[in-house]
Amino acid sequence: MGQTIKVAAVPIGPGGRDGSTLLREAQVGIAAAAAAGARLVLLPELSFLPYVATEDPLRWPVPAERRNGRTGQLMADLARLHEVAILFGLAEDDGAGRPVNAALLARPDGTVERVATKQCLPPRQPDEGFGEADHFRPGTDAIAITHLGPLRLATLICYDRRFPSHWAQAAAAGAELVAVMVAGPAPQDPPDFFRQELCAHAAGANLFALSSARYGIETLVGRSIRHDGETLAVARDGRVMASAECVAPSPVIISVPVGLTPLMPGAGEIGAASTITRPA
Repeated sequence: MGQTIKVAAVPIGPGGRDGSTLLREAQVGIAAAAAAGARLVLLPELSFLPYVATEDPLRWPVPAERRNGRTGQLMADLARLHEVAILFGLAEDDGAGRPVNAALLARPDGTVERVATKQCLPPRQPDEGFGEADHFRPGTDAIAITHLGPLRLATLICYDRRFPSHWAQAAAAGAELVAVMVAGPAPQDPPDFFRQELCAHAAGANLFALSSARYGIETLVGRSIRHDGETLAVARDGRVMASAECVAPSPVIISVPVGLTPLMPGAGEIGAASTITRPA
């Protein structure tokens, strides 16, 4: 039997004005995953922030931080403490104007690096006055491979998972696992669409997929905002390997084979058997 590496995804619940509740949930989930032998723990998009992307940025500015700011240091400390890599989301102030929606990796040696930015910001819905593009600028980081020991990892942030070309790029770069970080509503999607979409993309690209999602309903902005993603692990053939209940902290933990057989010709494309149609 070939070598495997354990990876985990931790769902965390609705945010409020104070991110301490989200942080406490993440801390418990990280500790549980590390105790079970996970080498990587995946957290949701913008891990410790409430969802305000559909609000006026003058009234609800996104609290951006530098990579080595408070959240980065907290994640670095947890990574050292539990000897596990932590992939977390941050509104990163990199000094280039509006922040980017970033995925940062805290390694067990305490270093923190950016591994992905959200390239495609979703269009606002017809009933929304504002959208993510009012809070963030699009990321320009190429979809790249992050090495965690023998594991080759690519990361997609929320809406970026929608595009087959992004999965094809991850496959072409040599990824074995795609980490998908999710938060926020998708009112245009029918029930179970997230799961169907993730399974189709994983199968089409011949890659394992692991998603970590926020869950529950937030009311901070004065109306209800539902998080619509799921925390799932999907095999290369599109089968759901594991999923988390929407209670925190309930990590999904799987073993991913490394040193996989190279992709066959045509992998990375969504074939007829796994074609999906996204609602407008």
